Amino acid sequence: MKKNLHILLLSVLCFVASSPLWAQVQSKKTVSGTKAFVKGLEAFENNEYERSLEFLLEASSQLGSASGLNYALADTYFAMEDIPNAALYGKQAVEQAPANKWYRFKLAQIYRNAGENQATLNELNTLLEYYPNDYDALFMLADTYRDYGEYLKSNEILDQALKLTGPEVSIYLLKFRNFEALGIRDSAIVQLENLRDADPDNLNTLNLLSEYYASTGKEENAKDVLSEALERNARDPQSLMNLAGIYIQEQKWDSAGILISAFLSDKVILPEQKLMVAQYMVTKQQEAPLNTQLKKQTGLALEAYTKSSVEYGPAFTLSGQYFAQINEVDKALENLEKGTELLPEDDIAWRLRLQLLLSENRLEEAIEVGQKADKNVPEDSFIQFFLGSAYMLDDRNEEAVTWLEQASRAPARKPFKSVVFSTLGNAYSNLGNSEEADRVYELALRYDPENHNAMNNYAYNLSVRGENLERAKELALRALELDAENAAYLDTMGWVFFKLGNYEKAKRFIKASVDIDGKDTSAEVLEHLGDVYEKLGNVKEAKKWWKQALEKDSKRSYLKEKIQS
Repeated sequence: MKKNLHILLLSVLCFVASSPLWAQVQSKKTVSGTKAFVKGLEAFENNEYERSLEFLLEASSQLGSASGLNYALADTYFAMEDIPNAALYGKQAVEQAPANKWYRFKLAQIYRNAGENQATLNELNTLLEYYPNDYDALFMLADTYRDYGEYLKSNEILDQALKLTGPEVSIYLLKFRNFEALGIRDSAIVQLENLRDADPDNLNTLNLLSEYYASTGKEENAKDVLSEALERNARDPQSLMNLAGIYIQEQKWDSAGILISAFLSDKVILPEQKLMVAQYMVTKQQEAPLNTQLKKQTGLALEAYTKSSVEYGPAFTLSGQYFAQINEVDKALENLEKGTELLPEDDIAWRLRLQLLLSENRLEEAIEVGQKADKNVPEDSFIQFFLGSAYMLDDRNEEAVTWLEQASRAPARKPFKSVVFSTLGNAYSNLGNSEEADRVYELALRYDPENHNAMNNYAYNLSVRGENLERAKELALRALELDAENAAYLDTMGWVFFKLGNYEKAKRFIKASVDIDGKDTSAEVLEHLGDVYEKLGNVKEAKKWWKQALEKDSKRSYLKEKIQS
């Protein structure tokens, strides 16, 4: 439209230049202004707006004010997003040629862009007085009424436009949006049905119509529309997901699973095109985690995906994530291993793989995998952290310190930094380096003052050393405030009181720890409870707990002497 309009302006200028009056007053100044005007139009068509403006302003200084020139300046300023100047020149053009459709239409556009809806409406209504059947003006007027929140008025104008055009996709779409905004769902559906009739091959319309049918309880209508969509494109992901969603809503888990699995098994479809559908199935299962049938169908669908996409790493990573979420660790690790082979730079797969190995206490394997991960994804703080944690849990604390120090220096968010420093504190404590342990524990709390795990570990290490017990007490109490039912925290609090000589309080907290953990209580906590009873003079009860500690951990052979004595 712009190009044709500027050609029109140029032809008008040429007509004026050919008139007798023009010939009489023609001068070098006029010729120079005309050239500048033409160059300005050419620059505008080439999207060289700064250059266009320079020429047009030069033309204005040579030729004076003219409607066509003012329009060109308004259009250029508008393209440069200089709305005040665009409005200034646009108004001048309209004042000079009030019946010119394009000048007034441009001014309406400028006002609308500025958010001046009433001014926009005024210009469009005036334009329609000159040109009552102008489709562009009617459509813009309807759209502006919509912006104004007058949805019914917008639809009245759109009905006028329909009389001019007959069935028109853009009009039905805007009417649909208006009814949608009004919350009149039945009328919105009618517009979607009109859209389908006007453009029957548009899959977006068919999918949207199916969603509206389904949301209003018309599942059968929705399925008919989706069948129509799939007849046009049997491999349309959105149509498949919508149909599967209806089956899930109807609790037809097998139908949903078969539909999705068939799509994911199709080797003609590119693996990356299947990813969205596979993710959809996983999301649906996450929304109903206790639904065993949906869980089964999701697993089958993902297996179909990996079998048909054996060279596509993200398929295996997604499967690994899913099986990890449902606690099928072996399947998760199998998929994640394949995923990292196919896509070695996939940091998410490496991280989850390491996390699962640590949770399974497969420490040697975690160390081996962690070293491979670090080579493929260097400077990743999570990988370095998991590797350092594996070394620490394997009692290789010097190596743990090396990796955890690296993790502490890598870019990461503060809460994770705090976790890294807390774990580093544990490693230094295991090495007997209490000075460094205390330093990094303090850093952990500086990065995250709510890190109760760091508080507990720090407090326990101070209590074991019998140092700064008031600080240990403060930390242990704060940790319990944040996690009152944590058995480890209760034991720490009890042990701090033990070291402070308050044995009754020590017994209360450590006994609470044992009560919470029950059979899972560690040998260390059981020994602590025996030590408390010994201090309270109840040797019989003390021996009972020492025996349980020895049974749980035969390495505590020193307890035999305490029991026998």
